[in-house]
Formats: sequence, structure tokens, C-alpha cells
Amino acid sequence: MKYGKWSAILSIICGLGLLLSYVVASDTPAGLEYFYLTILFFGSILLGIVSLIFTVIAYVNKEKGFIKNVAPIVICFILLLYLLAFILMIIGLTSGP
Repeated sequence: MKYGKWSAILSIICGLGLLLSYVVASDTPAGLEYFYLTILFFGSILLGIVSLIFTVIAYVNKEKGFIKNVAPIVICFILLLYLLAFILMIIGLTSGP
């Protein structure tokens, strides 16, 4: 089994799932929408963690190729986007009218 390949696939699904959970969400989700968004969001986070575990296994097995590096790059990109959104919210909250 190529862990690097699965790591890359799962990390991309993680990123798409997180993006989809924000695109689909309404301002006040309720009922089934809340349930679906919760499953989508936390499922995507779980897939991101599993993809990083697969990356570590790929490095331990000394798999060749660049594909094993895709997951850490995608996860870091997602974290940078969240950090940027947080910084922009802080700047927006602290600036005066």
C-alpha cells in the first residue's frame, strides 16, 4: 500500500470538506443542516489527521517521490488560511468606525 498516495488524497479531501462546510453553511444552521455540517467539519479534520499519520508512515517506510509531501503542504496551507482569517477578524474588530 502506498501511504504517500493515500496521504495526498485524504489531505485534498480534507481541504475540500472544510471549504464545503463553510460554503454550504447558513448564518444559523439548525436541525439536519447543523448535523451535516458537524459531520462534514469534524470528519474533514479527522481525515487531515489520518493523512498526516499516513505521511509519517510513508517517511518511515522510505517511500520515494514527492507525493508524500503533499499532505503536509495542504494542511499547512489550510492552517495559514485559518490564521489569516483570524488575524483579519482581529484587525476588523479593533479598528474604529
